[in-house]
Amino acid sequence: MTISRRLLLHGAALAGAGALAPEARAQGAQKLNAGFILVGPVGDYGWSFQHDQGRKKMMEVIGADRIASTVVESVAPPDFERVVTQLARTGSRLIFTTSFTYYQATVRASQRLNNVRFESATGTAPARNVAVYDGRFYEGRYIQGVVAARKSKTKQIGYVAAFPIPEVIGGINTVMRGAWSVDPAMKIRVVWANTWFDPPREADAARALIDQGCDVICQHTDSPAPLQLAEQRGIHAFGQASDMTRFAPRAHLFSSIDEWGDYYVARARAMLDGTWQATDTWGGLASGMLRLSDFTNMTPEEAAEAARIRDGIASGQIHCFEGPIVKQDGTQVIPAGQRLSDAAIKSMNYFYQGIDAAIP
Repeated sequence: MTISRRLLLHGAALAGAGALAPEARAQGAQKLNAGFILVGPVGDYGWSFQHDQGRKKMMEVIGADRIASTVVESVAPPDFERVVTQLARTGSRLIFTTSFTYYQATVRASQRLNNVRFESATGTAPARNVAVYDGRFYEGRYIQGVVAARKSKTKQIGYVAAFPIPEVIGGINTVMRGAWSVDPAMKIRVVWANTWFDPPREADAARALIDQGCDVICQHTDSPAPLQLAEQRGIHAFGQASDMTRFAPRAHLFSSIDEWGDYYVARARAMLDGTWQATDTWGGLASGMLRLSDFTNMTPEEAAEAARIRDGIASGQIHCFEGPIVKQDGTQVIPAGQRLSDAAIKSMNYFYQGIDAAIP
């Protein structure tokens, strides 16, 4: 059935949007059924695609004799409660809810579905039977800022942003930090797409930024559309969530890749052996939850600099939020010699100086 939401079991479409295949219901005592609620389609080649890649690794490593998995794609927030209830009724005892927009609804669902354990991607804090996991995606964005400052001739970086939540705001700020480490004259322009996945809208946002003079494009949306438009317009851009090199071989500089597979394997094993706990995980380059694709369309010097900074962040020698940090209005956040705490990074609700945009 071809609809905007498709229920999949082991990657195969189910017979109807409201029913699960019999094999999903029948679980032995040692078999776990894991549900995945995705904010976009598996075919976005970005965020949801990478979560599904992680699911596939989980299935491969643990084996179909011990685990089954059910995926529901493109779940709009108003449909979340119905979908999560259906997954629980049909046997899912570990459910991954893969969007910040689901977090509050996940916590509410956990309060009435006491026999289910939830994993919330990019949530605020764990709850009794809700674990939270996230990637330090800002680490890759700092390197984007460095590379963009090397590549830009107009000294203007464009940023296609999804929604004004702390993670997106922090990502924009981190690109600014990296760019200013190279050239304090760099500026960032932002267009809010107000979507995670809508290729035409994402392309329109990138087009508006290029028309304003931006000659390097960053994005915090999930399709390759901004990167493909950069290719058409003859400028550079970065991929998002998965390796997007193939979509724009002349424009692409590198992609920040989300790696969920090892985490999904570990959390499924914890359920199977009875050691699951409501943990709070935030991994980056050091843990392998974030990695960078090959560097492309760079000079050897640019690639070497990007690799040096990547390795410095992974080792802890470089911190993306070293002071001084100053807001757009001139207010100092921290002075030189201090670093932002993880809590301050996760709750960021202001822009740095040099960012030519307002938070809606």
